[in-house]
Amino acid sequence: TLQVADALQAGEIRPWFQPQVDAATGALTGFEALARWYHPDLGILTPPQFLDSIDGAGQTAALGERMLRDALHALETWDRAGLDVAQVGVNFSLAELRDPRLADRVIWEVDRRDMAPGRIAVEILETVTLDDAEEVIIRNVRALRDAGLRIDLDDFGTGAAAISHIARFGVHRIKIDRSFVSDLEESDEKRRIIAAILRLAVELGIDTLAEGVETDAQAVALAEMGCSHLQGYAIARPMPLTDTIAWARGRPAPQPDLALLSPRGTA
Repeated sequence: TLQVADALQAGEIRPWFQPQVDAATGALTGFEALARWYHPDLGILTPPQFLDSIDGAGQTAALGERMLRDALHALETWDRAGLDVAQVGVNFSLAELRDPRLADRVIWEVDRRDMAPGRIAVEILETVTLDDAEEVIIRNVRALRDAGLRIDLDDFGTGAAAISHIARFGVHRIKIDRSFVSDLEESDEKRRIIAAILRLAVELGIDTLAEGVETDAQAVALAEMGCSHLQGYAIARPMPLTDTIAWARGRPAPQPDLALLSPRGTA
């Protein structure tokens, strides 16, 4: 049995960070915090390998608190290093969003570090927006937005979020799901879907980011289509906080062209 409560207490579970860049210039615009478990016997585990255990052990809130605190610590670390990181994305589960105390706890964590709230992006799955009965979720997300945090709608295109839901949640950015990006070069249908999502975003005044960008060709195509931000292995794999500064400093200066993908970052 995976002893997740002990692992959280021992600091074995903490975030790795995947860079996000401006699609047109390659400039670093942020990171997403992604949970990793430094398991003493099994090595580094990714969320699909332990999230069910977290759920079963009733540790979802504890994991969320750990990820938020570590993301705020990362922002402080980047600031001290003179690295310009506009924001870090933190994923919030459905169970967390159902906690009526969530917004107060998050705002308290941000305030006590004297951090600008707009530097935390609250990432929520598109499917979370579909349940009209979940008024507590709507209150939490609105309270976080009203406090100045950013709202990112994750895995966009895989659910059926209506425009009214996007407006209700006050979404700042939609993250186009990797399933539309994966064979973008070969699929006219995928290109049409992405183009439609980008047009919708423009009409609503919402920012965009494409997830799962794995090739230079995908990056160039997305930039040409008007996608604002890119995230994926073609930019860099998720990496420990200790590697992020060297990765960022090792990149060429941003250029107003599409040559934005070197070096590749670390595994």
